[in-house]
Amino acid sequence: MNYDIKIQGDPCDNGKIALSRMGVLAKSSSDVITRSLALKIFGYSDVKLPSQWVNALDVQLEKVYGDSKIGTNLLLDCNPLASQLRNFQTDAFKPELVDELKTLTPMALLITAFSNAINENSDKNSLDKPLLKSLIQFKKNFVNDNETFYFSNRNSIPAIEIKKVDFRKIELLVENTPEPNKVSVCGKLDELKHSKQSIVIVVDGKRINANAKDESIIESIKEFFGHELVITGMAHYKPGGALSFIEIQEFREPQSKDNYLSKVPSAMSAKQQMLFHVKENKGTNLLSSLIGEWPGTESIDEILNDID
Repeated sequence: MNYDIKIQGDPCDNGKIALSRMGVLAKSSSDVITRSLALKIFGYSDVKLPSQWVNALDVQLEKVYGDSKIGTNLLLDCNPLASQLRNFQTDAFKPELVDELKTLTPMALLITAFSNAINENSDKNSLDKPLLKSLIQFKKNFVNDNETFYFSNRNSIPAIEIKKVDFRKIELLVENTPEPNKVSVCGKLDELKHSKQSIVIVVDGKRINANAKDESIIESIKEFFGHELVITGMAHYKPGGALSFIEIQEFREPQSKDNYLSKVPSAMSAKQQMLFHVKENKGTNLLSSLIGEWPGTESIDEILNDID
């Protein structure tokens, strides 16, 4: 599948590109693509992908052309991820991921990441801080403040243009992402992810990604598979305030007094949580059922707690 990158705004954008600049472009693009896929598969982007995934993210440069009037144009080619992956086992709770991989390409991951980061109305919880930092590194490709990068797939997905000023929007997202905080949660160990450092636990019916820098923790925690446990660690959040993952520091068997820990941590305000849950349940009648019974005897705080 062909994609185009057009670079305009500097005298050097004349249909040619220096090998050194091409190297920077390849490295910064690859970092964004790799983290975008990791976020989609594992729920957070700061994880090392298995080699078969990395190999599937290959993008080929087919042609460089242009002149001083139209700028430098790069014609790229890459294949849908599903065609590159063999024996792919997706999350049993995300069957839609298999269908998405049939058409999803590495360049689509790059374009979507930038679109979500710089467009005001996009879902910021589809990003996380490590991915945002990789997007910021792409700024190194600009040789002056007037350059523009255009990414397109010949109308199969929305094209996007990026200017140097757009990176301030991404920097603000990083600055406003809630800081990690220490939490304890009680849930059922439900899945051992593809990565050796990752697990999934179910808390109050919701799936939480968790990892540990020390692989021995994951090895020890395997005996709880299918059972309840309490994990304690640092909760990391997405720009919109939703939980990204928990970095496990310790774990233990639950006790009767741990029932209050069966709640997903969140850095969102009450209003943000209401909007997030309405979106999460858009296929249900959550909001209309609330409206249908309002006003009632409950306070607004009680209603927000019920939603949460």
